[in-house]
Amino acid sequence: MKKIGRYSIHGRLGRGGMSTVYKAKASITARTVALKVLLPRDDIFIDLVGLKRLKEIFIEEARIMGEISHDHVAKIIDCDEDNGAPFIVLEYFAHSIGSLIGESYQLEKPSRIISTNKAFEYLRQTLFGLERLHFAGIVHRDIKPYNLMITTDDRIKIIDFGLSRVRGEEKMAIPGMQVGSPYYAAPEQERTPEKADERSDLFSVAVLACRLLTGQLPNHRLQEQALPSSLNSELNSDWDAFLLRASSPQQAERYESARDMRLALEEIHAAWARHTKKSCTFVAFDQSSPSLPQKVLRRSPIFIQRKNLQRSLDLDDLMRPRVYPPHRFEILSHSLIACLDTGLIWQREGAGFMLTWSKAHEYVAYLNSNTWQGFSDWRLPSLEELSSLLLPEARLRDFCFASYFSSKVHWLWSCDTSTKQKAWLVDIVENYYGDLDKDGMASVCAVVGPNFS
Repeated sequence: MKKIGRYSIHGRLGRGGMSTVYKAKASITARTVALKVLLPRDDIFIDLVGLKRLKEIFIEEARIMGEISHDHVAKIIDCDEDNGAPFIVLEYFAHSIGSLIGESYQLEKPSRIISTNKAFEYLRQTLFGLERLHFAGIVHRDIKPYNLMITTDDRIKIIDFGLSRVRGEEKMAIPGMQVGSPYYAAPEQERTPEKADERSDLFSVAVLACRLLTGQLPNHRLQEQALPSSLNSELNSDWDAFLLRASSPQQAERYESARDMRLALEEIHAAWARHTKKSCTFVAFDQSSPSLPQKVLRRSPIFIQRKNLQRSLDLDDLMRPRVYPPHRFEILSHSLIACLDTGLIWQREGAGFMLTWSKAHEYVAYLNSNTWQGFSDWRLPSLEELSSLLLPEARLRDFCFASYFSSKVHWLWSCDTSTKQKAWLVDIVENYYGDLDKDGMASVCAVVGPNFS
C-alpha cells in the first residue's frame, strides 16, 4: 500500500490543477484524514511559476488555514514533506454541499432543490465562516458546493484555500489563468483576479443560494434573469430581491460585507418562516383509515449499481423517487415507531451519533446481544425498507409535517453496497438515495419486522 509520510493512502478524493487529495489513515491512531499533496497536473505551472514558488504557495495555504480557528472553517492537522513533495493533512469529511444537491461535472444540469430551512442554515454558516476569513484579510475566491463540507453534527466547513488571496497579495499571477470555478466565480474575478475582494466571495454565496433553492445556476449572460420564485413556489419577492442583489454582476450593487448579507438573509428567513407556519394545515392521523396492501420488502443485503437501483426503485436522474407511496406511522414510545403499512418497527433516534458503516454493524450486533426492547433480530434496513420513510415536499416538512424521527437523524445507512468501498444510504430530510464511503459517517436506525425475503 502506498504511503506518504506516516500516512497510508486509501484512495483518491479529488484532483485539481495544482494538487491531488487522497483519503489516508494515520499509522498509529488509524484516524481517517484528507491528504493534500502538491502534484501539478501540467508542467506549464512549473515552467511559468517555478517549482520553488509553487511549494511556497502550497505551504502558504497551510499557514493560512493554521492561523484560523472557527466553527465553519476546516482545521489543518499537519503539514510535512515526503520525498521533496509538501503535503497538508486535513480533517476528513465524507459529506459536502455538492454531494447533497447531486451537482455533477456538467454544471448546467439541474441539481436537487433542498428545503428552504436547510438551505438557510447552510448559507448562514457559510457567511459566518467568510466573516472570519474576511476579518483576517483573506478572500477565498473559490466558494462552491464541493468546497463546503458538512460535518457529522451538520455544520458547514469551508475548505480549499489554494486560490485564496491575503490582504491584496496575489500569490500566483499567470496571464489568462482562471481563478475560481465557472458560474460560481464573480465576473470581476474572471476578468482580473487581483481585483477580487470580499464581495466576490459574496457573489459565489449568492450563486450557491440560487443553486440550493432553485436547482438552477443563474446565467448572467442572459439580459433578463428568471426570478428565483418562478423556479421554487416556496420563495417570494423578498427572496427574489435578496438573491438578485447578492448575485449582481456589479460589485458595487452587492452587499458590502458577509455580515450585512447574513443579517439580510436572517431577516428574510424569519419573515418567511412566520408566514409558512401560518399557512400550514395539520391533518390528524386517522387510526381507522384502511391500511394499504402490504408490500413484500427485501431485507437481505445486496450489491447494487446506481443504474440498477434507479430502475428497480423508479428513481429520477437525481436519485429521488418519482412516486411516493403513502405510509402511515404510529409512535410506540420515545425510542420506537411502527409503520402500519409494512409491519416494520424502527428506532426513532438509533445510536444517537453518526457512525461509519462498520461501526453501524457493530452497533446492531450490540442491540441484539442485549435483546434491546425485547428483540434480538435488529438489522440495518434495505433500501426498499428505507423507501417507506421518504416524503414528497421536503421544503415544507420543517413546519408542516410532524417528524417521527429525531432531529439528529439525517442520512441513514442501509445494509446494501454500491462498491467495495461504498454503501448506500437515504437522506430522510431531503429525500434522495446516495452512496457514501464506508469510512464516512451516517446515522443508524435499526429495523425489525416480519420475516421478509
